[in-house]
Amino acid sequence: MKIVIVTNIPAPYRLPIFEKIAKKLGDNFLVIFAARTEPNRSWNIGKLNFKHLFLNENITEKSDGFNYVHNNPDIWKHLKKFNPDVIITTGFNPTHLYAWMYAKLFAKKHIPMTDGTLESEKHLSPLHKIIRKLVYATSHAFIGASTSSLKLFRNYNIPKESIFQSHLCINNEHFQNTLKFDDRPYDLMFSGQLTERKLPFLFADIAKKVSDQIKGIKVLILGDGPLKKDLLERLKNDNIDYEYAGFVEQKMLPLYYSQAKLFLFTTRLDPWGVVANEALASGTPVIVTPHAGVADDLVQNSFNGYVLEAESDVWAKYSVEILQDSAKWQILSENARKSVDQYTFENAANGILNACEYTFGI
Repeated sequence: MKIVIVTNIPAPYRLPIFEKIAKKLGDNFLVIFAARTEPNRSWNIGKLNFKHLFLNENITEKSDGFNYVHNNPDIWKHLKKFNPDVIITTGFNPTHLYAWMYAKLFAKKHIPMTDGTLESEKHLSPLHKIIRKLVYATSHAFIGASTSSLKLFRNYNIPKESIFQSHLCINNEHFQNTLKFDDRPYDLMFSGQLTERKLPFLFADIAKKVSDQIKGIKVLILGDGPLKKDLLERLKNDNIDYEYAGFVEQKMLPLYYSQAKLFLFTTRLDPWGVVANEALASGTPVIVTPHAGVADDLVQNSFNGYVLEAESDVWAKYSVEILQDSAKWQILSENARKSVDQYTFENAANGILNACEYTFGI
């Protein structure tokens, strides 16, 4: 069975999954990337240890400033040359739709793969919804990253037995540590792009309200973006003791996560949010808005953190309760480490392979 995955750019949390598949299929597995990167990404990818190719880049930035449209007609010749049995597409850009059309024209199996959710797709235009319905109606299996992604497929009346999960994950062992509550110098942590979508000012508001109740708290900030200056000025004006680490390379992230007692995942919208994986694997409890795919999936109320509406008073209340009760923190921390056990590259790779086998009745 020859499998091709058509996706936008190399993402560090997906590459190890592709490596796992390549070890099982060898040259019968190919990943086609529409581009090497996108303007809002600073990932240092390194060597790709699986069969792959990059298309001639043709990127258009959408008005929201963080989504990009890929249009690579040259995908046709590469699909024809590789002649796959199964084509997996990870979106609905023109490039993905070319691959889907190729599958229809040459009687190949097609599988849509998404980390989208009902929340992330609720503002789709009628045209986008029609395209999804057409693609889904002519596909043979479906792969989602989260339980919310699986619900999205079910919302299109897709049979449950044809839906498979390939969750987003990290190298959990890389983040393991033995640091306890008193070993961690930072009380609150933020990690992400400093853009409006990530709600950094909500984080600042929470930090201020926590500091009003717990004197001398320390805050850790990872990431970069257009709101950096305003965020740091606000923290300074509120007399918050903070460290700004800027953009941090993947290999250095475990060092930072292990130094924080509590990770605040403020976001207006994230289809998943691997920062939660990174925090939990480090034994750092997570508070997240309901607008991330990890909410009520990987992050579970009162087990390894909390899912709370984006209200600073509420977040501050729960943050203070955790920071003032080291025994409670310890339970959340231990559960955090346990909760990522099944979120592995091997399981994610198997989810993809199981979907492919399903299309042939294997």
